[in-house]
Amino acid sequence: MLTLLRHNRGFTVFLLTQGISNLGDAVRNVVVPLVVLLMTRSPLVASALALLETLPILVFQLPAGALLDRWDRRLTLLLADVGRGLITLLIPLTALLHGPLLAVLFATALPLSVLSCLFSAGFGAVTPALAGRERLDQAYSLVEGIESLAWVVGPAVAAGLVATVGGATALTVDGLSFLMSAAGLAAIRVPRTERPSPGRGSLAHDLLDGLRFLAANRALRDVQVSWTFYGAIGYGIVLGLVYVGTRGGSEVATLASLAVAAYAGGSLFGTLGAGWRRTPYPSAAVAACLAILGVGALMVAISQPALILVGALLFGFGEGYFLVVFLAVRARMTPDEMMGRINSAGILLSYLATGIAVVWTGAALQWLHGTGTFLLLAVLALVLAAWVALTQPMSAPAPHPSSSV
Repeated sequence: MLTLLRHNRGFTVFLLTQGISNLGDAVRNVVVPLVVLLMTRSPLVASALALLETLPILVFQLPAGALLDRWDRRLTLLLADVGRGLITLLIPLTALLHGPLLAVLFATALPLSVLSCLFSAGFGAVTPALAGRERLDQAYSLVEGIESLAWVVGPAVAAGLVATVGGATALTVDGLSFLMSAAGLAAIRVPRTERPSPGRGSLAHDLLDGLRFLAANRALRDVQVSWTFYGAIGYGIVLGLVYVGTRGGSEVATLASLAVAAYAGGSLFGTLGAGWRRTPYPSAAVAACLAILGVGALMVAISQPALILVGALLFGFGEGYFLVVFLAVRARMTPDEMMGRINSAGILLSYLATGIAVVWTGAALQWLHGTGTFLLLAVLALVLAAWVALTQPMSAPAPHPSSSV
């Protein structure tokens, strides 16, 4: 990994500036709901804002992927970040001028979400283009590791900013982080590959073409399905850790905070660990990751403080390692000209999986409490591990070199 950073200036600049942007995102995700709650005392209003931010993803994410496969990806990402930075800075400016802050938060939610769809569709295509397909494991390890680190540090940074400069003003950090990301994109050159002409067909045709490719390519489909199934099982982990750590809300949140931090730290170690050496047997690695996080869930189910922390760490490690293997394998199987569409399909599936995970986790915590919920989570993870190990969905070769960067 150090060789990649030393010899690939473009990737190094991209990694560092995206890390700053990740930190801004972590700050925003803490500050925005906090500001809304402080202004309105209404969780429903905070939920409505979160829903408004989610709707464009459900509607626009797939078309965004098709557009990114037609457009200059680096330039699109750069302009998206400039737009997100300027729009975000409207929020602290409104607070400074004593304007209608809540109205501005709602008014900026949709355009920010649409621009985020464009950015996320292109981000997964730019990473392999910068690093080269032979170093995908290392590249995704570093990218996801930096993001995990940002989520470890971000909540503390957000708390400090809210305490010192106020909630709305704290969003200045998020706005400036977008502009830093744009500056990083402006400073690098992304290798371009030959892609079909933009005028070759309608956007709907492009969308269907990408979905058909995903559905018809069994290896690629199985890779995506395995991660989506995991998401439907495990994306509610933070809710579960908070419940167990507070004994169902009856105790202070110290243990819950430590458990979430342990989970984030485990994810950081897992993502970095996955990049040290490319695994020759992805299915075996993924099955092992799922078994590790299953064991972590069993430890959390015991509900002893020390075991909760160790279990959360193991869960995060398994998830982080799995994520890097999944991203690298999927990228190797995807032709460059379809990278935006396949990434967008994966993002949309992740959001759907998140909804499923949050619903079943909440219901399980209500009826089975913490021990029963994490026992069920462990069983589901181990069943998925067995399916991956037995069916070997990630053993197919990468696409023809002519489709590579």
